[in-house]
Amino acid sequence: MNSAAKLAAFAAVVAVIFAGAMVAGAAIGPFTVSDSGSSHGGHSTGGSPAAAPRGLAVAEAGYRFVPEAGPLGDGALTADTQTTFAFRIVDASGVAVTRFDQLHERALHLIVLSRNFVSYLHLHPEMDANGRWTIDLPPLKPGSYRVFADFQPSGSANITLGTDLSIPGEVAFVKLPEPSAITTVDGYSVSIAGSPAVGDEPLTFTVQRDGAIVRPDPYLGAAGHLVAIRTGDLAYLHVHPQTTAEAAVTFIGEFPTPGTYRLFFDFSQGGAVHTAAFTVDVPETSAGATTATTPGTMIHSEGH
Repeated sequence: MNSAAKLAAFAAVVAVIFAGAMVAGAAIGPFTVSDSGSSHGGHSTGGSPAAAPRGLAVAEAGYRFVPEAGPLGDGALTADTQTTFAFRIVDASGVAVTRFDQLHERALHLIVLSRNFVSYLHLHPEMDANGRWTIDLPPLKPGSYRVFADFQPSGSANITLGTDLSIPGEVAFVKLPEPSAITTVDGYSVSIAGSPAVGDEPLTFTVQRDGAIVRPDPYLGAAGHLVAIRTGDLAYLHVHPQTTAEAAVTFIGEFPTPGTYRLFFDFSQGGAVHTAAFTVDVPETSAGATTATTPGTMIHSEGH
């Protein structure tokens, strides 16, 4: 067979393969997830489509998360040293945004999370008149960190953008804690109840001290705050609060896929904010799901 004939035969094979792929794609259909924007209303439980993951990009919807020169803005990238982190949120023209709506009593929430899913900070930077945000970061260990900015420009929807920070030095290996329904923090025992599954599922947190259930104090206009991270891509997802008169705090988590997730439950008690962390597995199907199983994507909300 000459060269021209070989090329013609190869092209025919490629065409057949491509046509088969098109047919298969049409049969499967596009994968879609719902995204409610800034609204927390109108969400039901029981396997409804989850909201689109957030925080995977440094720019979205015409806005960009811009740290100042150097990964930590004004400060040197030094381990175990308090450093000022400075940044701006800019629009499509590169102009710093200065008008934001309040979200849970703050104009912007900054989450700093180590990529081993152990070190977690929930911070509230201050903005000057020129749209420059600053926050003093506490001393951090060497390693890689993901930083999420959660905000809502006036007249726009709620947006979460993410960027990476790296602190040089010898990185100590830290194994992710195994799934458990109970954890302790600062003398408090915190339990999680629910059956994590793909879709909207309720998760309830109960705080105890010396064997007695305690009601968390108001924090950011709610009874608590929940952030969840999927280990595979560190996506930041929606979590919706569920109003209740009970001492326990319930959230509606929107898990988009099976996998391992790391949950961070912030609650206020005794004049301080405490964070209880859990590792949770979301199984392939909801059948046989158990409380607190594997780590993964990020979920954020306030619980009432």
